[in-house]
Amino acid sequence: MKKILKQIIGLFYPERCPYCDKTVKSGEIACPICSALFPEISYTHYAKGGFPCFSPFFYQGRYAEAVKNFKFHNRTDYAEKLAAKLVESVRSQNGGMKYDLITYVPMFDKKEKRRGYNQSKLLAEEAAELFGQKASTLIIKHRDNREQHLCKGLAQRRENVKGVYKAVNRDAIKGKSILVIDDILTTGYTLGECCKVLRRAGAGTIHCATVCAKTI
Repeated sequence: MKKILKQIIGLFYPERCPYCDKTVKSGEIACPICSALFPEISYTHYAKGGFPCFSPFFYQGRYAEAVKNFKFHNRTDYAEKLAAKLVESVRSQNGGMKYDLITYVPMFDKKEKRRGYNQSKLLAEEAAELFGQKASTLIIKHRDNREQHLCKGLAQRRENVKGVYKAVNRDAIKGKSILVIDDILTTGYTLGECCKVLRRAGAGTIHCATVCAKTI
């Protein structure tokens, strides 16, 4: 049904390459020019706490612009194609790991309503489908805080995310291998805090994945 719906929508709104916004054929994850420029390898970084994080791109150039347009400019149509590269990265770097659950970094309710969507949730939903699963809500953000990019210095970023997340559905988490998805890894404090919440709830192996990673 989803495939048929996409085909109908595609008649009126052609699919676009996230990295240059050119029209692409249905099912293509990027235009030929952008595809030819993709890095040959994916990258493994680490969220705070030592949790592996897989990313296909560094946060620069056309890849940074794709994420910013997706995140801030309502380009939710990019979600499927960005998630496809994210999943490629996970599969190439995780040693064949199978995940029991796939989840995402949550937003505070009021901020999500103001934006209209949680970009990390959209990525997780698309990625989960590629893994033959459904995304699960395992963490909620129960307290608002400043956006991380507005914080000055690593210490302020670290303190800014403490205590703002909590696990839900703990019975589903206990002993499970979990993939946590976000859009960008910057300092790793946000993803690290989410992973720690899951670990305290009894999770087993925890990996992360983002579209881009930024080294600072």
